[in-house]
Amino acid sequence: MNTMRLNPMTISSARRAGAMIVLATAAVGCGSPDAMVDDASTGPLYSCAAETRAVPYAPNVTRTSASGNYKAILLQSTPAPPSRGSDAWTVKFVDANDVAQDGLTVSAAPFMPDHGHPSTIKAVVTPLGAGEYSMTPLYLYMPGYWEVTLTLKPSADGGATDSVMFPICIPG
Repeated sequence: MNTMRLNPMTISSARRAGAMIVLATAAVGCGSPDAMVDDASTGPLYSCAAETRAVPYAPNVTRTSASGNYKAILLQSTPAPPSRGSDAWTVKFVDANDVAQDGLTVSAAPFMPDHGHPSTIKAVVTPLGAGEYSMTPLYLYMPGYWEVTLTLKPSADGGATDSVMFPICIPG
């Protein structure tokens, strides 16, 4: 009877190679900007033409908060429309009577629901006055459908936390 013995070093090397393949595949699928080559021979990686969840970008696009107490007006995006990479937004918050809202504590959280991940960089929100807030960088590092949720809390009257979501599509 002929028995074959495997070398433990060969098994260990095979496991390491398998792990490297799994890690490389995961990096290509999500989160590796270098892996997203937009090659003219293959076309864009993602087309927004069929994306029905997103709101088309235009200056002054307005979204109402979850409670209905606030409106968020996207005054400007740089670049315009929002694109893959680091974007900067200026958003104005008004109440239900269209009165500008200063003194809010605001955070911005880009999230890709189809992939189940947030952005890898946290945006800094800076009050500008007259109800306007600068948000930078909104790091939308890959093409596809993004939900940029702005969470706001009135600091003056201790009001309840509220949120506004901008559904956008970043083309490939």
